[in-house]
Amino acid sequence: MFTRFYGSGFSVAISRLMLLTFVAVLPLMGGCGEDDNPIVDDDHDHDHDAPIHADVDGFFLEVDGKDVYRQFQGTHSGGLTVGVGQEIEVHAVFLDANGAEAHLHEVEAVDEHGHEEEFGLGLTDYDSAIIAIHLDHDEHDHDEHDHGEDDHDEEEHGEEEHEDEHGHEEHSEDELPFGLEGLKVGTTTIKLQLLHGDHPDFTAALLIPVTVE
Repeated sequence: MFTRFYGSGFSVAISRLMLLTFVAVLPLMGGCGEDDNPIVDDDHDHDHDAPIHADVDGFFLEVDGKDVYRQFQGTHSGGLTVGVGQEIEVHAVFLDANGAEAHLHEVEAVDEHGHEEEFGLGLTDYDSAIIAIHLDHDEHDHDEHDHGEDDHDEEEHGEEEHEDEHGHEEHSEDELPFGLEGLKVGTTTIKLQLLHGDHPDFTAALLIPVTVE
């Protein structure tokens, strides 16, 4: 009928239009599953390759088994005090979003070379004329002890007394120790970071106050 009124050219044009429409719609008729979606694949790969971070929102510092400083979600209390010529051992214990102790040893991460990424402390921005910080303090103390039978008995006895007095082990696997030495009378502050491999998992929002007396 259309050919009768408009001629054969109009019929050919209609046929071509229908063909083009079919070709344009054909890709949309294919499967749209998750495997065919490049955006989904990219997100999936990103989540898989993303580094694992410790869920930390704060920390507290212990000296001789007593909490002397605490910082949690932007608030803090206490501070560190050390005498001139004195060195104290400080243990940092990190807290999760609920204020409970974060179990750092349960966070597993491996770098691009297949090596396990360990946790460590980053302590910076302090006045080195007033204090000195020794990150290998705990290991240094162990090396100084003779491992004779008498010394071994004394060491075990000391640990038992500490457990009885404070109700917990002297050193937890989630605690990170450092030595703090007083050099001269004054005050300073310390910036603390929880390092995981070569990157920080947590940076304290507030500086830790330190007094040397």
